Amino acid sequence: MEGMLTPRVGGGARGRARPLGRALAAAAAVALAGCVHFNPAAFHDNGALYEASLREFHRGHFDRAQAGLQKLTFDLTSRDSLFALSRFYLAETYFGLRDFVTASREFRRVADEAPESPLAPGALLRAGDSFAELWRRPELDPTNGQTAVATWQELQGRYPDSEAAAISYVRLRALNEQFARKTFESGIFYFKRGGFDSAILYLRDLITTYPSSALVPEAFVTLVRAYRAIGYKEELQETCDHLAQYYPNRRDVREACGNGRPGR
Repeated sequence: MEGMLTPRVGGGARGRARPLGRALAAAAAVALAGCVHFNPAAFHDNGALYEASLREFHRGHFDRAQAGLQKLTFDLTSRDSLFALSRFYLAETYFGLRDFVTASREFRRVADEAPESPLAPGALLRAGDSFAELWRRPELDPTNGQTAVATWQELQGRYPDSEAAAISYVRLRALNEQFARKTFESGIFYFKRGGFDSAILYLRDLITTYPSSALVPEAFVTLVRAYRAIGYKEELQETCDHLAQYYPNRRDVREACGNGRPGR
């Protein structure tokens, strides 16, 4: 069988059996070790339990790691150097198990209970990540996305010079693009159904609230078409002048504005 030690040619039966027997014994030991239940109560030293729990975490055994880290958060006091670490990685186990609601709560507790800890900025970042994971599709209720934004903004205010704050700006731009997409799709919904005034409100909101969104040019073009549909000539001209200045090479702009002559 592939991977099994091969008996050596020319040796006796006893000599051939020894390497094979050792290999089978080693394989059995590994299999048995993998089946042993991780028992946090068997550890009588907090440091040893923390290290063992962390090993389980890095192996992807989040449920086992969670059991050990949960015990540590019960047994340790907030003054213990392992307390914030245990709470932080406990939150990570919930995140790894996709229990983002509990993860967000546990990350928040790190930042609130140990605000001076070096882990606090990262905990706020990950709390925001947890809320963002709960809002993965723009058509869903945006409450969790809004909470993610608020959490990252809090991070930027409380720990402006931290690495976590720098990362949060990237996260925030990506999430704002999702909000822009939600607003744009609402505008398109009304535009396609002839609700041009409602479409205009959504498209203007996108342009004003998310000016760096990649959807802004397309929102302007749709806005032009909505203005034309209901005869808003002054707004149409003003918008086409803006597009001619900032997006002169876009084909959809030229088509919507008639090469700078929106009245056509």
